[in-house]
Amino acid sequence: MENIDVPIEKLAQQCFHAVFRTDIDKPGFQHFNLGKNRSPSEFRTIMTSLKKELSKLNETYFGKKLSYHWLVRFDQQVNTPFHVDNAAHQSFLLLGYEPSVIESELHIADYHAFAKENDKDFLTNFTPVFKDDKSILVPFTTKLKSFDKEAYHIVIMNNSSPTLPAETLGVYHKAVIVEQNFSESRIVNSMVLNMTSEEKNIEDQKREESYLNSNVIST
Repeated sequence: MENIDVPIEKLAQQCFHAVFRTDIDKPGFQHFNLGKNRSPSEFRTIMTSLKKELSKLNETYFGKKLSYHWLVRFDQQVNTPFHVDNAAHQSFLLLGYEPSVIESELHIADYHAFAKENDKDFLTNFTPVFKDDKSILVPFTTKLKSFDKEAYHIVIMNNSSPTLPAETLGVYHKAVIVEQNFSESRIVNSMVLNMTSEEKNIEDQKREESYLNSNVIST
């Protein structure tokens, strides 16, 4: 492992407290600025290390480990609707943003808070892509504006759907590209972690090794 100056255990504890929530008093997401003096390779190592610490905490509190649903690195300049990514009913999304001149925003909407205040049937009729009038989510939405363009950033959020039993409470997210510029890159590292009682150490290790040792950028 590369020498990194990030307190992984401390970050994991902060993430776990905010993201692996069982009530709406917690935000369901966490953002970290990891500074400028890094490399993409070191950044990927930080993300995989964070995954391992979160898995330990999850096993302690919920009796289940976290396993990769996917881990990829891609160039993304597409707006998205509010959604949860396709994964297990209990899952978590880690987004790692590399330095980029592309201005973007990340919007996170607490659909559990919305349902509690406005529509008790919303969770029963939940869809992974929000197709109603997005203005009704505004009071429950947090906008993360353009990041420090020269720094590395991690955002982790609860990607769970409300299918019972809902051990933790998820949020919607959407990406907004303020101004596209296809002559530049906006590299995002994306990991989805499933909460699972299955043992997938060997499979996860192979995925990690491929991710850490490859410079492939998906589209």
